Amino acid sequence: MASAFVLVEENSNVPIDRLVEDIRQVCLEANLHLIDGIPDVDLEQNMKHCALGISRPNQQDSDNSVAIDMIRVDVYDEPGLHQYRELEWREDGQVYFNTLIIDEVYQNEEVTLTFLYHFLARHPQMIVWIEEDWVYTLSDLEKALKTSNLSDWCYVNPNSL
Repeated sequence: MASAFVLVEENSNVPIDRLVEDIRQVCLEANLHLIDGIPDVDLEQNMKHCALGISRPNQQDSDNSVAIDMIRVDVYDEPGLHQYRELEWREDGQVYFNTLIIDEVYQNEEVTLTFLYHFLARHPQMIVWIEEDWVYTLSDLEKALKTSNLSDWCYVNPNSL
């Protein structure tokens, strides 16, 4: 598994600046190392996308500038081309927007879980879709933190946590 998606209901319009600031705060609270990326802006200089890196603080190389074993978090501002998604198997008829896309989940499951739990604590209306048919809520992530092996939580159906 390579990616996880943090979804919000279509037209929720959570500003990207707020999302990026919340990610910064989450990393401080959860003792995670954040590597800022260069934002993509539109013609009016409004941020539309930003890529960030997140790792555990002890996962940096010796010059303290490059993190290894990190997840990449792409943050998107709504509306965004190709960022809408329907989870047909959920049968709720809801259209979602990919607010965050997290890459490099495989072998970084613990960092991913820690980050997602703290992020959803700030945004409990959001859900996490793992590239299977599984959707995790804040309460599912809390159960995963308490009851599962932190390296396999995302390979388990959240209903069995």
